[in-house]
Amino acid sequence: MNGCLKGLFRLALLAVALVAALTAWWFREPLLHAASRWLGPRRTALPPVADTAVGAPTPKALSSSQTKVDRLKTPAGPDSVVLSPNEIASMIGSGIDWSVRKSFDSLRVELLEGTVAVYCRLDTRVIPPDAIGPLAGMLNPMEPLRIAGPLRIGPPGTARFTVQELSLRGFPFPGPLVKQLAQRVAGADSSGAVLLRVSPAFVEVAIHPTGVVLYRHRRSGS
Repeated sequence: MNGCLKGLFRLALLAVALVAALTAWWFREPLLHAASRWLGPRRTALPPVADTAVGAPTPKALSSSQTKVDRLKTPAGPDSVVLSPNEIASMIGSGIDWSVRKSFDSLRVELLEGTVAVYCRLDTRVIPPDAIGPLAGMLNPMEPLRIAGPLRIGPPGTARFTVQELSLRGFPFPGPLVKQLAQRVAGADSSGAVLLRVSPAFVEVAIHPTGVVLYRHRRSGS
């Protein structure tokens, strides 16, 4: 009796395997298309700085951003100043903690309406293999990273860049994983915000594709 049951069980497993194989063969084209979509070549180039909304840190831009911010400190100074994409990229690059910044190569900052997107080539050795599962085995030593979200001023001398979107090597990660990965790759806190060191001379920012406005005082209604 037991032998018959074992034989029937083997036949059932064989039937399931055959059905699965036939299904895979029948739907091979959409399956291959989906696999190529997720595993195939992806665009890995960082956005060009020539784009008017994209900037990169430079010593000149860092110096000019500091000069503009210093103007806010003087009693007769303006109520606000505007930083260019290069200047805000320099401010963000210099404001990130070095323990994180050293793994970000070729930093780029794109200005969007109300948010910023930070691009870089990430040293993937900082990512624990268990953080991204099977994708870990597909990564090169340096891979393009994109993180995006709003930038808000926190306590004096700090800003909070809250990561709401994260993609690595062109793979966008779903919301539940974004906060966890932001902590692993960008040093974000438990809320998903990356803390930046900034001048206490400004207390509010407004982000536009053409530039970032730094305000000395909070605007009414904001």
